[in-house]
Amino acid sequence: MRFNKILKAFPPPQYLNIPFAGLSISDQAIHLIQFSKKNDKFFIEKFKEIPLPPGVVTSGEVKNKEEVINILQTLKRDLKLDYIRVCISEERAYLFTAKIPEVVEKEVISAIESKIEENIPVNPQELIFDYKLFSHKEKNHIDVVVYALPIGTVNKYVEILESSNLTPLSLEIESQAVARALLTKNNKETILVVNFQPEKVGLYVTKKRVVRFSSTISLKRGSPNYEGLLLQEIKKLYVYWHALKENIDEPESKIEKIIICGDSIEENIVSYLSGHLEHKVVLGNVWTNVFDLNANIPEITFSDSLKYASAIGLSLSDDDLV
Repeated sequence: MRFNKILKAFPPPQYLNIPFAGLSISDQAIHLIQFSKKNDKFFIEKFKEIPLPPGVVTSGEVKNKEEVINILQTLKRDLKLDYIRVCISEERAYLFTAKIPEVVEKEVISAIESKIEENIPVNPQELIFDYKLFSHKEKNHIDVVVYALPIGTVNKYVEILESSNLTPLSLEIESQAVARALLTKNNKETILVVNFQPEKVGLYVTKKRVVRFSSTISLKRGSPNYEGLLLQEIKKLYVYWHALKENIDEPESKIEKIIICGDSIEENIVSYLSGHLEHKVVLGNVWTNVFDLNANIPEITFSDSLKYASAIGLSLSDDDLV
């Protein structure tokens, strides 16, 4: 097990002015976007959506490396790409929250490693991880959010990128990249993000813009009782989240809103969920940290922009957030 800075569940500020693109690889498509600034305002410099043949990527795992490399090499040539930030599917990752003793900085890693052994059913030597610390209401304790990936998964992605002559600046968890696109820098709410894909749905609980819980459910668009099955899963998540000991006595941990993004979003899903849940349900605005839609009309349509949520989150540094 090792702490590795190529893994960025929580990317640091962009202290070097290196142009980079956000790249998302899902089971169905590759999405890429890169921004530039002019007069201190963002504009879309380049973007691309490339559908993937069935079986090239399955459950977030690249099954056909050659196909993906060929696509990325074409993207590099056509769009003149160099540096990128990439997200890895939630299905390949492990995410959990824990409480550790308040220790000196040099002992934080070892304290987290012991929690990883308790929470992840994988040989610790086969993992790399990143983390985020938060103050805890109890004295002498610190809350930590941990994100871990199998070394084999990371090595495969890095190998694919380097074989495509692309330089990866970081790898991120998909859910955190999505949250970075949808939520402003100072957002303090606890929010459920529902990320639709054609054959699955990601459910991410964010608190103060950091993903604290994530789950991916197999749910194919158009399947019988699609909306009802999704509603059932959301209600299960509500019960689980609000029953957690650390959330029971914290009003700020109560889920206040649902934000929807992704691909293959059913037309009536917002009204359906709104009619069956007590909280506000809205379509996400992936341009929240990029530009004002009242002043700018992006080249990407609103419905298509929801597919770019993770790529947009990847393409923003902390300094860019509103």
